[in-house]
This record gives sequence, C-alpha cells and structure tokens, in this order.
Amino acid sequence: MGDLQETKSPKLPIPGRRNILITSALPYVNNVPHLGNIIGCVLSADVFARYCHLRGYNAIYVCGTDEYGTATETKAMEEGCTPKEICDKYHAIHRDVYNWFNISFDEFGRTSSPQQTEVCQAIFKKLMENNWLSENTMQQ
Repeated sequence: MGDLQETKSPKLPIPGRRNILITSALPYVNNVPHLGNIIGCVLSADVFARYCHLRGYNAIYVCGTDEYGTATETKAMEEGCTPKEICDKYHAIHRDVYNWFNISFDEFGRTSSPQQTEVCQAIFKKLMENNWLSENTMQQ
C-alpha cells in the first residue's frame, strides 16, 4: 500500500456497498515536504484510509501535487527553469518522501495531468449547463 503506484482498475462506487472517497489537501510543488506537511496534511487521512481498508470498506485515498499557481512560477524563477520542470522535479520528490513515510495513497496524481484536466472540464461544463454558476464583478 505504501508504494505510490497508480491504480489501473476503477474502485468506486460499488452499488450496495459503503463507498468512501478520502483525500487531503494537495501539497504545492514549490518545496520538499517536511514533517509538518505530513502531519498537517496527509497523515490523518492516511490513518482513516488504513482503518477503512482494515474494516473492509470500499475506500480509495487520493491525493496529488498542486502544480498551478504563483508559488510554482516563483519557484521556477528562483531555480532558473520552467514551471513544468519545477513540477516534474518536486512531484518526484513528494512521491519519494511519501513512499519513505509509507503513506498509503491509492492514487497520487498531478493537477496538470490530462485526466485531471478532463475531469475538471467535465464538472465545469455540467455546472454551466445546469446554470449553477454565475459571473459577478466586484471591487477589491
């Protein structure tokens, strides 16, 4: 479980079973995770995921690196490389650190992945189609 290999077969949902989706805050890719990140972000969800698996619940624990935002661009400028290079570098570091701590993600992805983009766009499109979004302008 601690090896962050991606799950290839769908796990959720199973009709008639207790289906649980577990996630935690997505860490930014602008630094090496430290003990505070682990305790504050992923450890409690990991403990709950392990409990669910031991109880036989159909549970999946997903997380991944957040690769969008100013922090990524700033770190890329500091290190003299592209944002993609920063994302690739720090995603691998995060993966290695979580493996070392034996964090039991079922899926550890990236916000920049094609799958993530497709899912986000599909959700956004559905929200737009149902008129559940509105646009407002405000002064700050």
